[in-house]
Amino acid sequence: MLRSFTDFVCGNEPLAFESDFGLQESLRRLAAEIKPPLLDRRPLISGKASVVVGKVAEEHVSLWCETALVHNMCRPMFLGRFQTFDRRVILVGKMVAMCGMDHLSVGALLVTSFLFIASPLFAPMKGVHGLALWGMPFLGVLLVVLALGGVRLGRWFSAGDEDWILAAIRSALLKSA
Repeated sequence: MLRSFTDFVCGNEPLAFESDFGLQESLRRLAAEIKPPLLDRRPLISGKASVVVGKVAEEHVSLWCETALVHNMCRPMFLGRFQTFDRRVILVGKMVAMCGMDHLSVGALLVTSFLFIASPLFAPMKGVHGLALWGMPFLGVLLVVLALGGVRLGRWFSAGDEDWILAAIRSALLKSA
C-alpha cells in the first residue's frame, strides 16, 4: 500500500518501447540521440533550452532532461534496459523521480508526521500536559501537506521533461514514416 501511495505521489509509470531495429543498431541510434551529461551545463554548451542527456548501455539506460539554468530534484528520469523477446528488441523501463530517494523520504515523512499526530495521545501517560501539545497533530498534517505538495509542484514544473524524453526515445527506436 505504501508503494502504491509513493508511486502516485512520485510517479513511477512502467513503459516499454519496441524498436524497429536490431539490438546493436538500437543502442547506437539511442546513444547518438542522447547527449552525455555535463554537470547540468549541457544546455548551455549545446545552445538549446532543454536537452535530453543520459547514459545508454544494453543493461542500463538512464535518461533525463536538463534545462538551462534550472535544477529540479523532482524532475523525471527514465530508467530501463534493453531486452530481446523472439528477435524483437524492447526497451523496458519506468519514469522515476530524479533524486531516487523519493520513496525513502516520503516514508520517513509519514513516520515523522504520525509521531507528531499521535504524540498528544501518549503524553498524558507520562504526565505531560499543555495546550501546545495539542497543536502537534496540526503540525504533523501540515508537514505532510507541505512535503507532498512540494513533490507534486516539482513534478508539475518538469512535466514537459517527460515529453522530451519520450520523444527522444521514439525518434531513436522507430523508423521515420
